[in-house]
Amino acid sequence: MEEPKRAFVSIYCKIFTDCFSLDMFNRVATGQEIYEFLMRDAGMCGDEDNNYEKIPGDCNIWYLGCNEKFGCLKYQDKTLSWDFGESSFVRVTIFIGMIYRDGVFTNEQFKSLFKKILEGSQINCMYDIKDYLIARREGRPWVKTERAGQFRTDMKGFVARVERHFQDEGFLFHNLPTVH
Repeated sequence: MEEPKRAFVSIYCKIFTDCFSLDMFNRVATGQEIYEFLMRDAGMCGDEDNNYEKIPGDCNIWYLGCNEKFGCLKYQDKTLSWDFGESSFVRVTIFIGMIYRDGVFTNEQFKSLFKKILEGSQINCMYDIKDYLIARREGRPWVKTERAGQFRTDMKGFVARVERHFQDEGFLFHNLPTVH
């Protein structure tokens, strides 16, 4: 039996108080391991009406595409990173596409991941994932919230105000070149 292909990946995004799993941070993994990580519940959603019982289904891949802070997707020698307010499901699609193109993901894994990306893009804001999962559980249709269209811009504005405040206090900011 042929040994499964392995690849270097680093998958990370900053959510809440740094709650995103580090299980796929700077490691060599099989396509199956990467797939299982992306599809795995992040465990960040709890139902306040039910003693904060965990609401299953908030897969890791969704947080990569719709978080408000920053993150990085590395595959072999390629890096896809983002800053505050710049998350995107397009970037996540490119990431899984590179892995699939090299034969690390199977056709079925790629299709399944792509479907999750399409589903996540209908939510498009990490703060709406819980409400989406509750609506899905209750059989109610989901309508993308106004917040989903605005939260990235709001975060960029917040960061700009913080930077401006520090500059007003006399701090200097130096933009260093990105090294990949």
